Amino acid sequence: MTSVQVVEQLPLSVQLRDDATFENFYAQQAVEAVAQIRLAATDSGEQSIFISGPGGVGCSHLLQAACHEAQGRERNSVYLPLDELVMYSPAIFESLEDLPLIALDNVQSIAGKPEWEEALFHLFNRVRDAGGCMIFAANVGPKELGIKLPDLLTRLQWGLVYRFDEINDDFKVAALQNRAQNRGFDLGLEVAKYIVRHVDGNMGAMFDVLQQLDSASLSAQRKLTRPFVKSVLNW
Repeated sequence: MTSVQVVEQLPLSVQLRDDATFENFYAQQAVEAVAQIRLAATDSGEQSIFISGPGGVGCSHLLQAACHEAQGRERNSVYLPLDELVMYSPAIFESLEDLPLIALDNVQSIAGKPEWEEALFHLFNRVRDAGGCMIFAANVGPKELGIKLPDLLTRLQWGLVYRFDEINDDFKVAALQNRAQNRGFDLGLEVAKYIVRHVDGNMGAMFDVLQQLDSASLSAQRKLTRPFVKSVLNW
């Protein structure tokens, strides 16, 4: 069975978000990390990159962006959210080493699970021998994960390691305005602040709200003002 067939037979549909691209990532606090991940996606960077940070800082976005970039260059890749797959068998790692790019998200989900740690350790070795690239993401850095297998912990630290800090409201406002600009419309500063104050969630939730507002604005042929936002979202 080929690596592509294995990916196609994964127990869950792990689709990439269409909007999870490098162009849509506001990289103010992660310029170097984004540059290195993009290089890895194009087969001209490090073989191993580990990024970490609290929910909402964009780790999942970057992993999916790397896969989009690779696929746009006709390089096979796979994005695996381990928090969704940990209930299954670590056999999902078998035969993946032929893929040029493997992105493993929420690595903390398998920490302390011997079978998964062993399987990841062997996958890492096979991918490295094959010349492929692995990008990891977790809510904490490798040393804080609680990995029990010493050799796996060592390997997770072999390449580049980046930590993203919690984002503040100013960053969220700027990121919303950047996303709006990429979608082709202007989002005023006060309206952006209004959205940030009212959406209790991470950047993904805010971007979903922005998409909803964009669609409503186009349908009603109205600009995004605070009264319009309030009426659409019942705030």
